[in-house]
Amino acid sequence: MVRTVQISNSNIVNFSEIIKRAYEKGVNENEITLERLMEELKADLKNLMVG
Repeated sequence: MVRTVQISNSNIVNFSEIIKRAYEKGVNENEITLERLMEELKADLKNLMVG
């Protein structure tokens, strides 16, 4: 039971970091397109689910 909670907390932290990085990239990079940002975000989230 404790292990499940630790994994869930880890995933929440990883999810938050992925979203934060995507936001920062969208705000700071002038030449990034919405499509490219969404593709990178999807790939990062898929890796979170697999990993």
